[in-house]
Amino acid sequence: MASEGQRPRKTLTIRLLGLAILIAIGLGLLQNLIDPPEDSAAALHLLPAVGFSLFGGLFLLGRRAPGLRRPVRILACIVALLATERLFEAASPGWARIIGHPLLADSLERIAPQGLLSVETAFVLAMLNMALLAEAHQRQTALLFLAAAWVGTTMGMLKLAFNLTIWRGEMSPYALAIMILVCSAQTLNLRDQPLLRPLFARTSYGTYTRALVSGALLVPWISGFLYVLNVRPDPASHLALELAFGFIGWIMLALVLAIGHLMEKSSLALEYAARHDPLTGALNRRGLSVALSERTEIRGVVLFDLDHFKTVNDMLGHDAGDRLLCNIAQVVTRSLGDSDLLVRWGGEEFLLVMTSSAEVLLVQMAERLRRTIAAQASMRIGAMPYPVSASFGVSMVRPGEDGIGSAIRRADKALYAAKIRGRNRVVSAASLEEADSDPLSAATQRSDEATPPRLAS
Repeated sequence: MASEGQRPRKTLTIRLLGLAILIAIGLGLLQNLIDPPEDSAAALHLLPAVGFSLFGGLFLLGRRAPGLRRPVRILACIVALLATERLFEAASPGWARIIGHPLLADSLERIAPQGLLSVETAFVLAMLNMALLAEAHQRQTALLFLAAAWVGTTMGMLKLAFNLTIWRGEMSPYALAIMILVCSAQTLNLRDQPLLRPLFARTSYGTYTRALVSGALLVPWISGFLYVLNVRPDPASHLALELAFGFIGWIMLALVLAIGHLMEKSSLALEYAARHDPLTGALNRRGLSVALSERTEIRGVVLFDLDHFKTVNDMLGHDAGDRLLCNIAQVVTRSLGDSDLLVRWGGEEFLLVMTSSAEVLLVQMAERLRRTIAAQASMRIGAMPYPVSASFGVSMVRPGEDGIGSAIRRADKALYAAKIRGRNRVVSAASLEEADSDPLSAATQRSDEATPPRLAS
């Protein structure tokens, strides 16, 4: 997933690609108007010019124009249908022609470039517009259409690679450049998909994936170009060679992306294990440090400890104690907000880092958790139910403090006070400081501390 710092860079890159698409379309149309080609094969056809302009405008605007969604979808649907119709014209000689109809061709010749719509361009245009239509509903389907568009685009690149010195065929060089730009921008737009994430990851496996992708594309194509240059096959064999070497490249690319996805999953699993407690799934101290480095909101800390946990281990065994810890972690996690953190601090002790504006609100949240644990985390010793409870210490991170270390130390003192006052209760650091400043309350507290607890924690 892209971080906050990566999102602006991604948006800027997509907008720059959108601007490049519009400039390339403008240059292609301008050249055809100023210096029309003798044959119509190399000219940019009006349909891809309009269809790709749609993508250029969307990428340049950053897709932040909700009022244009319906017109954009209608236009994308029309372009996709017309491009698909061109494919049927090429596949079925008897097909009723629309794009290639003489009346339409003559009309376009008077107002537009004299370009023919190549099969590769029509295929890519249809796939990209279908991807645009599918993206709002199912991004995985959009990714499949994008992959098909890349296949058509690479076929055009293979034509250029295998005929490096002389451009032959119906595809315009401007159309090929625009197709590469549109496919690249759409790939960047779908970078959150599992198969594409490793390609953009700023990690070692991301670097390996990009290097392997480059090799998967360049090696078969360069090999094919050298083969064609030396063997010089007849025109009938040329297309078969393009498809053969292209197919090798596509298979290698698919394997590389699959390997990159597996490397990412393995890396994320190792990272998760390094940052989480293997028993409860809560964060460990390293995971807390990483999580805190990504947060700036006001924080409060709650340190809580299970009461008489040693008794559970002694009477029921450590397996039962482990199950209790897992149960507690699940119960607490269900009660937390999305921005709250649960950390296994050590043994039967847990730390909560929560967003709160005042300590009194933090005490109220801790009190709700205390009641939730007491109500849901009971166990049985033989035929008798064994109540489970927890003691809580609460403290806010105060202005001017660097990190949460001081707040944790205050919460630890408050937790100790909750233990010696009878357990199964919430004590705040503020209330302890208030008691220290009141002589009568301080004397009462010292009297409580003189009474030894009945059982060890």
